[in-house]
Amino acid sequence: MRLPEASPSWQDFQATSSSSRPAPRIENAVAPGRIARTGLRVLIVDDEPDVLRSLGNTLAHDGFEVTCVSTLQHGIAALRAKAFDLVLTDLYLGESDLGSQVAEAAREVRPSPPVVVLTGRPTFDGAQAALRSHVADMVVKPIDTTQLLATCRRVVQEAELSRRNRELESINRVLASVLPRTIEIKDPTTSGHAARVVGYTDKLAQRCGVSDEDRASLRLASLMHDVGKIGIPDSILTKPGPLTADEREVINRHPQMGYDVLEDLTDHENVRLWVYQHHERWDGRGYPNGLAGEEVALPGRILVLAEVYDALAEQRSYKPAWPIAKIVALFREQAGSHFDPDLAHLVADGLEQQGSSFFASEPGMLF
Repeated sequence: MRLPEASPSWQDFQATSSSSRPAPRIENAVAPGRIARTGLRVLIVDDEPDVLRSLGNTLAHDGFEVTCVSTLQHGIAALRAKAFDLVLTDLYLGESDLGSQVAEAAREVRPSPPVVVLTGRPTFDGAQAALRSHVADMVVKPIDTTQLLATCRRVVQEAELSRRNRELESINRVLASVLPRTIEIKDPTTSGHAARVVGYTDKLAQRCGVSDEDRASLRLASLMHDVGKIGIPDSILTKPGPLTADEREVINRHPQMGYDVLEDLTDHENVRLWVYQHHERWDGRGYPNGLAGEEVALPGRILVLAEVYDALAEQRSYKPAWPIAKIVALFREQAGSHFDPDLAHLVADGLEQQGSSFFASEPGMLF
């Protein structure tokens, strides 16, 4: 199957013959006179020269930096020679090789690019082999170029999101073992508070349909929401009785201190923001900025509620643990004032029906 060839074709393209199998040669394709919009590097592997040329032209004209090869061996050599953001390969390469073998080779390099498999013969065995190699997607010929480009962009975007989430989870694992201990050394009365709030926020976010990306950021914000308490005097943090007005003013500074401590977390601004906002209220009477309603995003409002739930459900230096019925009554009373009303009633209903198991997390899911 031949794709309609884009025009103009790229300069100095030469397809490599799969029958002669010379030493690996990697050809780069860039549409002449065109500035790449994406800068993304794509490797295309196809044993049909005309298809290879057309695919290369199509992606080059969309701003990709294109590398074209026509054999499995050359594809593997290209993957080992340079980094790619995407691999596009035919399912059948010559008489015996498969695009799934390209996918397996792509999984072994770092960073590992996602793979899209193309096929004009989507047999069950071939599709199964591709799926076993964990390819990102399959596109069946004849190929619609608009659909192909949309698939390529989506697959690259999903791979980048997955990479960022893995990176964030790696940060979480380190912080999960270090940061809570640091805060708890400062305030032993809150032992386990951060870890519990992580679980509560993530479970509630899951119930509310929060995206995987925002859930990952919310877990990190939950873990670090009290990091600003490092700057609060011990005499205030561990005071057994009620705080004076001046002491309350001091402790109310910890969201700002936390925001300042996390200044270098530039790639995850939402994390800093939700740490900063975790004492805001739905009615605008919280601190530090008196934000109201949806001025705090849904993940941030979830953190507000989960943090209060743990403070109520656990014993503190100044109070005993509250029973579930008393917590439910407070959430219903404070729905629309302290808390997002929908969230408050959702949690109150869940606690009435399931007790504390409403917040039970799946083992090992957080970090």
